[in-house]
Amino acid sequence: MGHIPHVLVPGPWESDPLPLTADVLHHLERVLRRRPGEPVTYTDGAGTRGSGIFRGDGVERGEEQTSPRSVRRVTIAVAAPHSSDRARLIVEKLGELGVDRLMWLESEHGSPHAPRPDKARAWAVSALQQSQGDRLLEISGPVPISNLWSQGEAVCVADQSGRPVTDVGESRDVVVMIGPEGGFAAGEVPEEAIPVSLGPRILRTETAAIVAAAFFGASR
Repeated sequence: MGHIPHVLVPGPWESDPLPLTADVLHHLERVLRRRPGEPVTYTDGAGTRGSGIFRGDGVERGEEQTSPRSVRRVTIAVAAPHSSDRARLIVEKLGELGVDRLMWLESEHGSPHAPRPDKARAWAVSALQQSQGDRLLEISGPVPISNLWSQGEAVCVADQSGRPVTDVGESRDVVVMIGPEGGFAAGEVPEEAIPVSLGPRILRTETAAIVAAAFFGASR
C-alpha cells in the first residue's frame, strides 16, 4: 500500500466532511498529488485521530479514536539559536519525536529573538503530519529560566558530568534545559536544577535538544 497522507484538522469537529484549509489542500493536491476518493488520516492535534476519504475540499470522516496522554510530560527548554535554520531543525525534530512542549529560554548567550510564533507553528504542523502523530508540539517563550520551576516538574539541565537520565524517574514530568553555544553564563542556572548527562560528547544546541527528547521519550 502506498503512503497515506496525514493532515491536521483543528477541532472541534462539528461537520462531515471536515473542511480543510487552503494550505492543507495545496499540500494534498499539488505536493502529494492526491485525488478525491483517496484515503487520508487526520488529527485534531490534541490526541484524536481518524481515517477518512479526501473529497476535494474536505475529509469524509471515518473511524476515530483518542489516545491517552503518556505518563510523563516532556518539555525541552532551549536557548534559541541565532540561526533560523537551526531553530527550525529543533522544532521539526522535537515535533517528530513526540515531545509535548518546547519552551524558548531567555539566556545571556542565546539569541534574544525566538522564531515568530506563526512560523514555528507551521514547522510543528509539518512535523506532525510527516511523523503521523496525533498531538501537536506546544511552543512558548522566550521565558526566563526562573519560570521553569513554576511548572511543578523535575527541572534538569544538560551537563556532560551530570547523572544518568534514568535517575530522574520515569513517572515524573520533566523539563530539560539546553544551553546555547558556549553554555549558560556563570550563575545563570539555579543550583536546584538536576544535572543530567546526554553522553560523553559536547553537542550543539540542536543536537542536544534532539538527544534529550529521545532519551526522555524512550524512558516513558
